[in-house]
Amino acid sequence: METAIIVVWSATLVIALILTLVILKLVFLILRTERDIIQLAHVTLPAAQGIERNTGLISKLETTKSVAGKILSVAIAIEAGSKSIAEKLAAVGRALAEKGR
Repeated sequence: METAIIVVWSATLVIALILTLVILKLVFLILRTERDIIQLAHVTLPAAQGIERNTGLISKLETTKSVAGKILSVAIAIEAGSKSIAEKLAAVGRALAEKGR
């Protein structure tokens, strides 16, 4: 009977040792992965901050869009005025040319 107890006890110790080694390997892998994640976080943090700074300006595009619309309408008015001035100058030039004949 004592032999059976010693065999079962020894087998249990061997199984516990194997399970402990498996758990230790898993803990080692978890710690290594955690270290890799922290290292990658340090690398990606400046990029994420840059993205945040660059995309923060997108909200101001609505203001830019409304200002651009105003600039366009003024540019159209200037163009129309320029055409009118060009037509008047051409008429004056024709009148002076006819008068000089």
